[in-house]
Amino acid sequence: MRKKETKHNSSYYSDLQKDRNLEILKLAINELKEKYNLNYSEILSLIKEEPKELEIPISAFSNKKLSTLEIICKYLKEIRNLKYHDIAILIRRDDRTIWTTYQNSLKKFSDPLVIEKSEIFIPVSVFANRNFSSLEALIVFLKEVSKLRYNEIAKLLKKDQRNIWTVYNRAIKKRGVNEKG
Repeated sequence: MRKKETKHNSSYYSDLQKDRNLEILKLAINELKEKYNLNYSEILSLIKEEPKELEIPISAFSNKKLSTLEIICKYLKEIRNLKYHDIAILIRRDDRTIWTTYQNSLKKFSDPLVIEKSEIFIPVSVFANRNFSSLEALIVFLKEVSKLRYNEIAKLLKKDQRNIWTVYNRAIKKRGVNEKG
């Protein structure tokens, strides 16, 4: 019977040194060192970094054919390859709502979303607040966190700035009611 290899067994390290994946890793690290002028500890800190929260680039929301929730579902399903259940958990919706919304998005717009280079990214957690509609949550984020003006938001979302004002003020009123009640 063969002895189980452990980290303390010398043949374990010998096998590891011969492993093709280790060679590939070494090549990748060396390329990163040269390309970005990094040292080993900087590369290791990048590898150990906690995963960032999922974000959606603002350019995804410029699609005029889809609702905000449809864009969120389509982006997370097609671009991020998430399962319906995972999307539902992230944005605090029912699995069936996510499935139906995604299916509706395909009927309206079967092409992939156009994602352009964006300077603004919306954390998915913004859409988990069920006190607001998806559009309200998006506009509140853009107005209050990104500090954009109504006309800037309107241009990014390809909507009329009067509608942006209306949606934002509706959200503010909702927030006021929820804080009092």
